[in-house]
Order: sequence, then C-alpha cells, then structure tokens
Amino acid sequence: MCQVEAMETQLEEAKEIKLIKPADRWVYCKRGEIVCYENILVGRNFVVSFDKPIFEISVDKTIAVRTENEVALIGPEGNIIWRKKIKANAVSCRNDKVAVGVGKKVLVLNGSGEKVLSKRVGKVLALDFDGEIFIVATDKGIKCLNSEGEELWKLHLKANLVRVGYAVAVSNYNDLILLTRDGHVLWSKKLDGIVYDVKFGDDGITAYTYGSKVKFDFEGRIVEVVREEYDFKFLPLPHILVQRKIDEIKSLLKLSKDLKPKSVKRLVKQAKKYFKRREYGRSYEFILTAIEELERLQLVVELPKKVYINEAFNVKIGYKNVLHDVVENLVVDLTDLEKYFEVEPKMIEFPPVRRGMVVRSDVKIVPKYEGTFKVIVNARSSVGELSREFEITVARKRLFRLFRREKGEETLLELLE
Repeated sequence: MCQVEAMETQLEEAKEIKLIKPADRWVYCKRGEIVCYENILVGRNFVVSFDKPIFEISVDKTIAVRTENEVALIGPEGNIIWRKKIKANAVSCRNDKVAVGVGKKVLVLNGSGEKVLSKRVGKVLALDFDGEIFIVATDKGIKCLNSEGEELWKLHLKANLVRVGYAVAVSNYNDLILLTRDGHVLWSKKLDGIVYDVKFGDDGITAYTYGSKVKFDFEGRIVEVVREEYDFKFLPLPHILVQRKIDEIKSLLKLSKDLKPKSVKRLVKQAKKYFKRREYGRSYEFILTAIEELERLQLVVELPKKVYINEAFNVKIGYKNVLHDVVENLVVDLTDLEKYFEVEPKMIEFPPVRRGMVVRSDVKIVPKYEGTFKVIVNARSSVGELSREFEITVARKRLFRLFRREKGEETLLELLE
C-alpha cells in the first residue's frame, strides 16, 4: 500500500530527501524534478512510498507510476488518485488518462481508474500517447493507434522507447529515429549510450543517454552535448541495461577461457540470480565486480611450483586483452619483487595489444632469502592501472639424500652386528 508524507517546509523536505538517498539505493527512473529512489518517489514537495521498486514514471499534470506489480496515478501534490494491482510492461499518462501495456494489450484507464479502452496489439515493450494518437512498440514493430484504438500505421522497427510530440521519437538501445506523426522517417542517429528519454523542444529534440544529453535540431544535426553527473546510483531502463551487460560478459568469458576465470563465473551467476528477482541494482553491482575481476585476470604471472634460495628461475609475465579494442603503452612493473629477489628486467614494455591477443615475456629471478613472501606485480597502460598480488615460497635445498634399501641389501646396523 502507498504511503504519502506531505512536507511542510523546504527544510523538512531537504532532510527527508537526504534520509532516503543512502548509497545503497538505486534510481531506475527520473523525469525532471521527480526522482525515484528504488521504491520511493520524491517530488518537489512530497514523498510517496511503494512496496516494490519503481521501474517507470510518466509525468503530465499527474504522475503515472509502474512497479513490478502495480500501476498508480499520483496527483500533483502527492495524493493518490488511484492504484491498481497490474503487472504492466509500460505506462504513459496524458490529460488524466493512463495508457498501460499489459501483456499483448494496451489498456487505457481514466482519471477514476476505470477502463475506457482495450486493444490487442502484440507484446507491448513501450508506449506513449498525447490524447490523439498512441505509439506502441511491440515485438512485431511500431504501431500507431488513434484515440479509438484503430490502427493508423505500422513500421517494422524494433524499439524499447517511444515518445510522442510534434513528431515521434523511437529508440532501440543506441539508435534514435525521428518520425513524422504519420510514420515517415525524418532521420536516424546512433548515439554512444542507450537512450532512456527524449524530450521535444521549440528548437529541436534532446535525447538523454546514460551519462549525457544530446540536443539535435529539426534536421538531426547535433547542436550540443552535455555530460551529466548524478549524486545517486542511476540505472535507467534497468532490465535492458543489465541484461546487455550480462550478455556482454558471457561473451567475454568465452574469450578468456585460458585465464581460468572461475571467480568471474561465480559473480555472473549471482548477477543472473538477482536479475531474475528484478533486483537490477544488485545484479548490476555483481556485473561491475565481475568486470573488475576480469580486468585483473588479464595480467598473467606464471610461477614455478618449487623455488629454492640462490637458485635462478624464470617467471612468465603475460597480458591477454579481453576487454578493450586495443591496449597501448603497456608497462609491467616488477620493482616490488626487489625486496626479496634479484630481478632482471625490473620493467617490461609491451607493444600494442589488440582484443584477443596475448603478449608474453620471461623474467629471470633469484631468491635472496628463505621464507614465504607476498609480492605485487603492477601494470599501467592506456586503459588504466591494475595490480596482482602473489605469494612465493622459497625453500632451502636439502644437501643430503635419503637412501632406500633395495630387497636383499643389508643395513649398516646389520653389517656391524
């Protein structure tokens, strides 16, 4: 059940917002001043709490909210107009009406929560409407319906985001396409990140990607690119972004079999588990940790099983590029080993390493002392720095041999007797 807490002053509002923004909360959606911290919707002067994380909001005069199992309509002061137990795929509101994608249907509910339209269109992936037309992204393409639910046109385009204004914006991950309201393509662009929102302005449109906003004029020319920073953990379109990350690291694991990435596989398994539970933020954290671990495993150090004091041995230093298109200016630093070993060379410079390539070099090492030592091998390159810690046990060679008596031989004691 929703709980609404009105705030009397801006100071109280600031205190409340500070309380509900701990580091462990994820933001899956935001529109303007309205930000959703997992299951908590924060407006300018109100806070609304839900049982489940909020995956999508649509803001007009009112606010439509979609969680895992509920759709609600919230008034401008944070009052609950209605709420319903609906497992929806998409939601959009305009003029006190709410369009909801439920399975293969588009439902339209009025300001009282009563159903006024139901139309079967195919599996709904995203939708938007402006009171005159509905734009629905389905598994069969983009469909445009009039206010009565009659199909006006359709295009065989895939999309995970649609927006209606004086034109129609359609996005499929990184691709942004602008259509006329009657379905003709005006232009298309490929952006650096996944598009999670599009806004129409008087002089063009602005596309919001993860970490930046890109403004286009009417002809599709880029006017401005602004980098965005957030004071919260922002994960827009979480089911899409996290699934793509899981698929990405699964393909990377195929490329890194020889690195023995068991630790990475365990992390990916955890990520999949939380993804199925729709705990997308937790899943994403495991994926990020898995990528960090895979980054570390790219630096390969092969040690012999037995090492003896004052006896030289070779260490194989290698680097396999799994994560990057190309790694340049790669230098491996072995100076930390000098505390316990004689090392030659201390620094190794490698040529550029393209994705999937491996570079190797042998290093001669002579132990100075007996014991077990922890050493760090560092690497720096055009993509950053990384370190790996290793434990080397140095033993002293035994100077005598143990003899085994063969069958029929007498021992020294037996001979003396």
